[in-house]
Amino acid sequence: MPGTENALAASGNPAEKEYFYSVLNLPKTASDHEIRERYRQLSIVFHPDKQTDERRKEAATERFLEIQKAYEVLSDPVTRRAYDTLGLEGYLLVQSADFKHVAEEEFEEELRRQQREAQRQVVERALHPKGSITLGVDASPLFDAEYEAEDGSPLSPWQNFQAAVSDIRRDSFGVRHRVQAEISKKTWLVLSGRLTASNRSSAGQRPYIGSALTGTIKHQYSPRLAFEATTNLLAISGVSAKGTYQAEGCTLTCQTALHPLLFLQPFTYKKGDALLLPPVNLSLARQLFPKSPMQGVLDVGFTPTGPRITAAVASSSFHDSLNTDEVRHEPPDSFAFRAPSVSGVAYYSSEWQFGLDLAGPATGLSGRYGLSFHELRLHLQTVVRLGFAGLTWLFGGEWRGDNAAVGANISANVDGVTLRVDATYFGQTLTVPIILSREHNDALAFWTAVLPSAALTVIYYFRIRPRRRKQRMQFLEDARRQLREEKSDLLRQWKETVSLLQDTAQRHMRTEEACDGLVILEARYGPSEQEEGTEGLEVDVTVPVQALINSSQLYIPGKRSKAGIPGFYDPVSGVPKSLRIRYKFRGRMHYAEIPDYMPVVLPLKDHLVE
Repeated sequence: MPGTENALAASGNPAEKEYFYSVLNLPKTASDHEIRERYRQLSIVFHPDKQTDERRKEAATERFLEIQKAYEVLSDPVTRRAYDTLGLEGYLLVQSADFKHVAEEEFEEELRRQQREAQRQVVERALHPKGSITLGVDASPLFDAEYEAEDGSPLSPWQNFQAAVSDIRRDSFGVRHRVQAEISKKTWLVLSGRLTASNRSSAGQRPYIGSALTGTIKHQYSPRLAFEATTNLLAISGVSAKGTYQAEGCTLTCQTALHPLLFLQPFTYKKGDALLLPPVNLSLARQLFPKSPMQGVLDVGFTPTGPRITAAVASSSFHDSLNTDEVRHEPPDSFAFRAPSVSGVAYYSSEWQFGLDLAGPATGLSGRYGLSFHELRLHLQTVVRLGFAGLTWLFGGEWRGDNAAVGANISANVDGVTLRVDATYFGQTLTVPIILSREHNDALAFWTAVLPSAALTVIYYFRIRPRRRKQRMQFLEDARRQLREEKSDLLRQWKETVSLLQDTAQRHMRTEEACDGLVILEARYGPSEQEEGTEGLEVDVTVPVQALINSSQLYIPGKRSKAGIPGFYDPVSGVPKSLRIRYKFRGRMHYAEIPDYMPVVLPLKDHLVE
């Protein structure tokens, strides 16, 4: 529909879920009759043919096209169901495919399949070969060795350090490279080459050099069932196979390895010989509660060395300290674009896992906790495992940009302390594991973790945080400039829309004043935090709110932005906003401050001003 896209872009963000419901100011549960009636009412108010003034006619045309688009989407059962499921993306998917003949019970599954297919195509177009280089370093002489002079006397600390540095050696070296090609729409071929070399400098061990070229076939039988098989193309080592079945909230995986000796066994077996059985591993991951991201994992393996059972529970959640909404289990749609916060840690996600391993000598308890600060693109993780072999722990972090990543972690157990550093650029990774000690040394591990963390904390407070404050102030200043210059048409359309609503608002207020009902004195829509830099970014929505009053009541559905309501607009995208209303009811003063995604219900006793 010509002009509709411009109207949508002008007043709000149509990519947000339930945006079209917001245009009609209806809840998601609205009936078809309510949608038709609201469309009819708004069409009468904003119909261009009813406007005589050219400026008002242009604003009315934009709103009329927007209302028509909302009605077009919500009046059709197919497009409405797609929109309710995936928002604007769902609507666009049904426009590009024929869903009219899809059975009702298969509609959502087919829609999500189309969504996955679209996402897969995007990923496939952006796929690049991936490679990695691993360079192991043995720096244990720095902390483990104590050197002596030829006469047996101890060396000075500086001489000892020089001798230790001269003994640092390359411990291992490895190169990996992988490419992936699509054979058919459901089948992929992955080729992976690997070359490894190890010094094995311990007594009785020879240096080792090994290579492998593996090929993997992946096949997607259906949206729920996938299979892959991997073999070494340079040696007869058998085939490892893996099958995965995914249902709603549940994933089942089965893995095994088939060696040629298994097939020769019936012809070579002699009484008393041990039977060779293929290793089998079964894994079940399931969502434990319908409205919770908590997931349970049960892993059972049967190997020649004995059975192994692992049970774990994991969960994750998203947090936004700048928004008063409750903790989310999924990232909000609006996070794709938001203003930078001063701290950089306002929006983050957390994840945790706790598990029990039953595997003979390797039996133990394990726990993992991670934090991802999305604005800083920083992920922190700590892992602890307690077993028969002792305590093992790991602490690390990673920064990931668009095409690059840098990370490091420190791990300690009874076998020693290891520092691992990773750097990635355009899919090519360099990994440097550094053995700091081959002995149990908690003090060394602690200080290796604390000193870099303390340095990063100092850099954050004295370098990153001031820079982010400047970025936020610049962002708000740009928003004000855009309102004055680039969005002048938006302001003009807003003024014309308010003018269109003026008569309706005055009529409602006269009715409410006559019965001593709900009288809106002032309503403003703008940033939730009244901080430095937000001046001039509030919208006066008194008239639009007055026009929404019906029988001494005001109701605006929640879980979506209010920027789509006629007479509203988003003054600064990416900043949490609130609606502030000062009103009188039964002659008594009330005040309400409602976050953007929360429903508005007036009047309420809680709003009463003492």
